[in-house]
Amino acid sequence: MKRSILFLILLTFAVSAKAQQFSTISARWSDSFVEWDLYALTGDTTDEGYPAEEIAGELKLRWLGIKDDFSEWEYRVGDESGNIRAKFKDDPTYWELRSFSGSVISMRTAWNNDFTEWRVTDNATTLMLRSRWKNQLNEWLVDDLNYGRFYLYTLRNQDPRDWAIEDTLDQGVSQPMKIAFIFLTVFHSSPRM
Repeated sequence: MKRSILFLILLTFAVSAKAQQFSTISARWSDSFVEWDLYALTGDTTDEGYPAEEIAGELKLRWLGIKDDFSEWEYRVGDESGNIRAKFKDDPTYWELRSFSGSVISMRTAWNNDFTEWRVTDNATTLMLRSRWKNQLNEWLVDDLNYGRFYLYTLRNQDPRDWAIEDTLDQGVSQPMKIAFIFLTVFHSSPRM
């Protein structure tokens, strides 16, 4: 009995240790928005007393050599990876994230051809991601009474290369769903280049 309890405690610790607290996402290059580095908090502090972060993964256009095809993306965070693609190549209102671990996240505009509000679901949990302002895409958030808040904002006003991420969502919200929020934000807030 004691071994079973110890095993469950260690298993719970291992599962919770895998979940990372995302802190920022930054364009890898200053003049391109097709490769992004995703950072997570390490739990340590820097010499200046700030929370330390490290590269936790990446988000990038799948076909880097094909000009003007932004319909397929890849992501990798730790051991988790997958694809994000437009469900139909000529329909930018419907995206799908498929992780190699089996998660499927659907992302659809809440309103016809309004790219500032999205319905994101894994068929068990549905959350709404929206731009805080309709005419400025510097701030995006999920604010749900049951699940909490996921807030992304540019580190410099009107500069879509670097984003801060404040994640206070419930532990039940999956990492692929959080990656879907991040993808929609950086994709719809930055130029296609």
